Amino acid sequence: MTPALLLIASLILLLLAAALWLWRMGAAQQSSDASARFIDQQLQQRHPHAHAAPPGSAAPLRLPAGPTFWQSLLLQAGQRPSLRFYIMLDGVPLLLALVVSLLVHPLSGLLLGLLLFGIQLLLLWRRAAIRRQRMAAQLPDFLESMVRLLTIGNSLGAAFQSALRTVEPPLRDALDRIDSLVRSGKDLDSASKQVAGQYRMHELYLVAAIIGIALRYGGRSDQVLERMALFMRDLHQARHEMRALSAETRLSAWILAILPLAIAAYTVIVNGTLFMNMWHDALGGKLLLLAAFLQIAGTCWLYRLASAIQDER
Repeated sequence: MTPALLLIASLILLLLAAALWLWRMGAAQQSSDASARFIDQQLQQRHPHAHAAPPGSAAPLRLPAGPTFWQSLLLQAGQRPSLRFYIMLDGVPLLLALVVSLLVHPLSGLLLGLLLFGIQLLLLWRRAAIRRQRMAAQLPDFLESMVRLLTIGNSLGAAFQSALRTVEPPLRDALDRIDSLVRSGKDLDSASKQVAGQYRMHELYLVAAIIGIALRYGGRSDQVLERMALFMRDLHQARHEMRALSAETRLSAWILAILPLAIAAYTVIVNGTLFMNMWHDALGGKLLLLAAFLQIAGTCWLYRLASAIQDER
């Protein structure tokens, strides 16, 4: 076995070990979070006023410490971090990379594995973005249902739980988490802030801030929530119009960023020897480094251009 094949095999084993470690870490984190919630619930039941805020003080308006970026991404995408998921995420690209390394070239197999892994991460990120947009689009209808229940005399907590039953996924998943935290003893605004931090939803955090102010100081929360629902609906419509107007520019940016990478990846996968000969050449290596630098700079430039045209946040 050549040194290149040994390097590829070592890399595959290392990535498999990393996948298993991430899975075990996620399972341990879930168990630790469940134990912490149970302990907090028991302490709150025995000492309900031990951690109560002094009267007249308001909680700071900031996002609470949420999960890590990877945990938040899986939560937004609706993906449970199971062993099967990590095997599909890492195992399939590594298996195909090993086959291509043995049949074509070690560099071709390595690039194919990285390419498949990047595509899966891109699809996961895209799924999370779509679900987050759908949740933001469902939020105004939920707020209007709460407003109707508040106007007939329901409290904020009762209106939230009653309006929750009419919501469809994916917003239902986030609201179910809030309802579970409320049933375990948390205040409605604190539970909403925690879930907003988990899903990275600033709209939900703003709703939580309004609920917190209404619970502490009173006032016409139904009118504020109604105006907030109208504002979110107008904002969602404006985003749709902006997406339609900037579709051609964003598509051009995607094509200009991906096409050079796709051509280079196809060349390396089909004929890895050609790439290695060019890399070992003095002038060819400099040209490859220059091309990589120009590709990274151009991708960053196109990303900033697309973000300036349409700021989805």
